[in-house]
Order: sequence, then C-alpha cells, then structure tokens
Amino acid sequence: MVMLRLGTLTLSFFLLAPLKGVFAANSFAGANNYYAYALPESDRIALLDGMQAAGMKVLRTWVSGQSAGQKGSDSVAVPDLEANGIGNYDDTILNLIDQLMVDAHARGIKLLIGMYDQNSLQAGDIYGSTYGVEGFYTNADAINAFNQRITHILNIHKNSLLDDQPWSELGGYVFGYEAQNEPMIFDQSFYLDHLSWICNSALQIRNNVGDTDQLIFTGGGSAASSVQSIFFSSSCAIDVIAVHDYNDDYDSFMSSAVSQAQTARKKLLVEEWGSLAPSGSARTANLESNVQKINNYKVPWFYWELITNPDPGEGQDYEIEVNGADWDTLSGLSESTAAITNAAFDFSASLAL
Repeated sequence: MVMLRLGTLTLSFFLLAPLKGVFAANSFAGANNYYAYALPESDRIALLDGMQAAGMKVLRTWVSGQSAGQKGSDSVAVPDLEANGIGNYDDTILNLIDQLMVDAHARGIKLLIGMYDQNSLQAGDIYGSTYGVEGFYTNADAINAFNQRITHILNIHKNSLLDDQPWSELGGYVFGYEAQNEPMIFDQSFYLDHLSWICNSALQIRNNVGDTDQLIFTGGGSAASSVQSIFFSSSCAIDVIAVHDYNDDYDSFMSSAVSQAQTARKKLLVEEWGSLAPSGSARTANLESNVQKINNYKVPWFYWELITNPDPGEGQDYEIEVNGADWDTLSGLSESTAAITNAAFDFSASLAL
C-alpha cells in the first residue's frame, strides 16, 4: 500500500504488480538440431557461431541415440542412454551434451534438452520393443523406468567440464527441459486421452530440478493441438506450452493460446516451425510470412532445422544450412524478432547466463 499526503488529505492505494512474464522483455529466436552434440567439433562450432551471429539464444536438442551421418552431415553414431538395456545407463550421449552446453554458453546460447524422442520409440528402440509404443505411456513399469531415466539425466550424471555439477544445477547453461519430443503425436486420439502423461513427466523433471528458472516444456504437438487446457492448470508442472506448427495457421489459435497462458501465468513459444525447400523467392516469402505471423503475437520461435552442410533434401525438407542458401534471410528474421519490445512473455531470467 502507498500513502500519498496532499495538504490535509491523505490518500491510500495499492500498486498492483504486473502479471509475471507479460510485457516485460524483448522477444528472441532460437533453433533446433537434434544431433548437434554428435557433430565434429568444427561443424558444432560453425553451428553455434552462426546462431550467435544471428542473435539466436537457445538451441534445442534431445537425449536419443543416433546413427552416423544425420542429414548428410559428418555426425558420429551415438548410442542411446539405455541402448544396453532399460536402467543400464551409458553416459556417452550425456558427455557429448556436456561439451555442447559449454560451447554454447561461450557464445551466449543456452540449451533446451529433451529427455527422449518419440521417433526413437516408434522406431522400436529398447522402450518400444519392451513395452510397445502405447505401452510406454501407460505401463506402470515403463513409466517408472522413464522416471528413473529422467533422474539419471538430471541428477545422477555429472558434467565433468563444470566441476562435476549435475544438470539440475546448471541453470546458467540450460534454458529448460521436456520429457519427450512430440509425445504421442502419432495418434491424436491417444494423445488427448493421455495428456496427463505430459504433466506427470513434467512433475518428475521438476522434482529433480529445484531451479524454477530452468523451464519445463510440453515437447510440442500438431499445430493447434499443441495447446491443451490441462497445460494451463496450476496442477500441471508445465511452465511453457511448446507449439509445433508447419501449417502456417497461427492466426487460427495463437491469440487465444497467448491469452490463456498469460492468465495462467505460464508461457508459450513456437518451438518448431519450418519452411519447405527448395530455395528461391517462394521460400523467402514463406519464411518472412511465418515470422511476421509469429511476431504479431510477440512470442519467441525456434527454427526447424539448422544444419552445417548442404541440405541433402531428405524427407520433409525444412533444413537450412548455416551460411548457406536462405541463411541470410533466416538470420535477418532472427535479428528482427530480437528487436521486438513488450514481448508477450518474459523469458529473461531463464535466458540469463
């Protein structure tokens, strides 16, 4: 309460604090690369240097084993954390991410780390072959095993490059975590019936990470279905609703989603979006159109996907080579996003190095 005296008249009133995270900071951009830790050092540094030059603040990756040569790169094969059996941990992948977070931090970039990838589950990895794809989310033994995986990643493993600290205590290097990339995106009905898995897994992360500036993300879904009312509940440990949208249809749901997040005192960003190759004026226009739409809502975005070699044109081809075709356009859009003031959400505490 503030008291103001005007002559013989005394006025008393309350100053209301603004909603946390609303209209308090600039927006920002980031990027995805799920195998960045497996790249040769020169390529890894080229990726991070490019991001730094473009003003990007966050690199998203995840803890899932990969074969060599991802996206035509010189990446090495990396075993999954539990390639030798559930609960039998091989920290090779975590050690590589330890180095990545040090290299990123030196360039003003923090990591958003997924504990697992549903693509690995669908491909029949140790969890898929043991419990089945749907069983991973419903079987009590699978849930317990995955919870132990989360604990191992966040608190049992130590980063030997940073005084043997666990990731849970490395808030200067880690922007946030998510249990899984695109959980249950393969079946929308199953996804809607098991949204509690996302909240429960988020709680397991939060029980391991006391630093609330290290944020917990949903992992993304399919466009508008990325946004579910349960995520806005105070009983759900999610901090940030992560939107994945390759349909350019932000205007159909973003206004409501941003308002819901602000009301719930949570956050929202576009964690994945991309523009299909080939390069040229049509792609340039599409990149600019996407960012203009996202920036209209003043929320951050992470591009899918930055690579360090010429685009091999594999599958759904959204890749952009750092310092290659379309890079000038994308880096310029990143810089323009960083210049947006009065952002919808304040991520500054979590971006601090």
